[in-house]
Amino acid sequence: MHKIFTGIFLFLTITLTAAPTTEKLNKALGSGDANTIAEYFGSSVDFSIPNNEGVYSKTQAKLILKTFFLKNKPTGFSVVHNGDSKNNSHYSIGNLTTTKGNFRTYILYKEVDKKVTILELKIEADE
Repeated sequence: MHKIFTGIFLFLTITLTAAPTTEKLNKALGSGDANTIAEYFGSSVDFSIPNNEGVYSKTQAKLILKTFFLKNKPTGFSVVHNGDSKNNSHYSIGNLTTTKGNFRTYILYKEVDKKVTILELKIEADE
């Protein structure tokens, strides 16, 4: 009986403490909607895609992401794991499926006044 309560407690702790990314953001990733994703960027974002990484302005990151989506048309996105990080930030790890292959995504974000702001977005080839 103790194991059941421990398991339920751990499950609730993990699911309730990790603030998940918004459904709107997840849909935008799955459909390749760079404009909607860019709405979540702060004034600058630590951004990484295959063969291109750095800290970019919101506008630069949006253009790079649009180009990536043109070359790799998304067909779906699913969140694999949500968690908490340092400084009251959160992260989501997910799988992006495209016509050219699968990619692993990492999103580091903060929620301030109920608004999600992406601090870091990584899209890596899933090998």
